[in-house]
Amino acid sequence: MNGINGYQVYQSDYASRTAYDAYGAKTQSTAKKNETSGVKKEPVELSDNAKDLLERLKKKYSNMDFMVANYESDEEAQRYLAGGTKDYSVLIEPEVLEEMAADEKTEKKYTNMIDEATAKLSDMKDKLGDEEDNVVNLGISFGKDGSVSYFAELEKSSAKQRERIEKTRAEKKEQARKDQKTEEEKRLADLSEMTKRVRVSARSAEGLLEKIRNVDWDKVKPEQKEKVGGIIDYGA
Repeated sequence: MNGINGYQVYQSDYASRTAYDAYGAKTQSTAKKNETSGVKKEPVELSDNAKDLLERLKKKYSNMDFMVANYESDEEAQRYLAGGTKDYSVLIEPEVLEEMAADEKTEKKYTNMIDEATAKLSDMKDKLGDEEDNVVNLGISFGKDGSVSYFAELEKSSAKQRERIEKTRAEKKEQARKDQKTEEEKRLADLSEMTKRVRVSARSAEGLLEKIRNVDWDKVKPEQKEKVGGIIDYGA
């Protein structure tokens, strides 16, 4: 599709390594994030009213990335949302955005849904405790059928594991050996910068919380942090 004033829609393409924000501005941060999302972002044709609304949403919710895309499955929606770089990612289908732009009541309905959903995600993060450290991206998607899905991308790295172990030692005032390392320290020192990534989604914030807590990291294959791939999708 041809671009209209630089606005973007996101189309699935595993071969792509290019990322754009919703306004067509290429950025290093979104490009880096897109390496793990596997999404190519193509121009979308929007009405002037929809473009104006998208601009207003971006200004009103400065801590959110707004994405406009047609998607066929929760898995595809997860890939789009994984490209976000702010506190939350919001995926809206073009038809929904056009309906919002054409009717104030519909716009109010969906902005209320955004407020409610992000409040639930914030509350969910508080309930996660130490597990919150593994959450790198949170998002919501709104389908043209009125459905709402909650999304989280999780990451667990050997570097974070070392930090937690070292912090625990300090809190317990354990004295490190000066002349030689303990077996655990040797093991940690030998660990390469490995990263495990998982994406989960659910129809509610409560369901998302449960899925995050139930991730079995032992079953997730690690990958080199600087490399792309190996994401396991636990599904909706």
